[in-house]
Amino acid sequence: MKRQPRGTRSRGKRWGSRPINSRLRGEALYKARGSCSNCGRSIEKDHVVLFVDYKIPLEQGGRTESDNLWAICEDCKVGKKSCFESVDSAWIRDVMALKSVHMRLGETLKTLRSHPVPAEIMDFVANQDDWKKRVRELRYLLWKIDVFTPKRSNRRVSTFYRLTEPRAWPDDPTGVIRRYELERAKRNRNR
Repeated sequence: MKRQPRGTRSRGKRWGSRPINSRLRGEALYKARGSCSNCGRSIEKDHVVLFVDYKIPLEQGGRTESDNLWAICEDCKVGKKSCFESVDSAWIRDVMALKSVHMRLGETLKTLRSHPVPAEIMDFVANQDDWKKRVRELRYLLWKIDVFTPKRSNRRVSTFYRLTEPRAWPDDPTGVIRRYELERAKRNRNR
C-alpha cells in the first residue's frame, strides 16, 4: 500500500478534522476556569456541566485547534447549535473569507437585517476577542445599529444586534475607522 505524503488530506476528510484529543480538551477546560466560556455560569455556583466544543463548527471551516475550542455549558451548546443551523453554511464561509472584521460584522448585519442577530453569531464571524468594539466602530461609518438585551425566563440575558441603517462600504473600511479614531484622539488632546 502506498503511503500518502505528510500534510495531504485523505479523501473524505477535511483539514483539521481530527478528534479532540485529551490535551486539547484539557487546555479548553483549563482556560474556562470552571465557568462557561460563553455565558459565565459556573460549575460551583450554578451546577453546570461544561462541554468542550468548537467555536467555529467543522462544517463552517473550523479546525481542531486550541484557539477554536472552548468549554461551554449545555444551554450554550444547544443554543449555539440551533443558531448555526439557522444560518446557511455557504453564506458563513463567504463571510468568513472577508479579511476585514468590520466587513464580516457589517455583512452579517446586512444579510440578517430583518432579524435580531444574536451575539453568538457576531462573536463567531468576528473571530476575535474585542468584536464588540468593532461593532461600535461601524457607527463611525454612519451605520445605525440597535443593541438590545431581552431578559429570558431563566434569568439569563442575551444580547442582540439589529442594523437599522447601513451605508455603502468605503474602499478600506478599517483604514477609515483608524483614521477617524486618530483624528478624534488628536481633537481630544487639543481641548
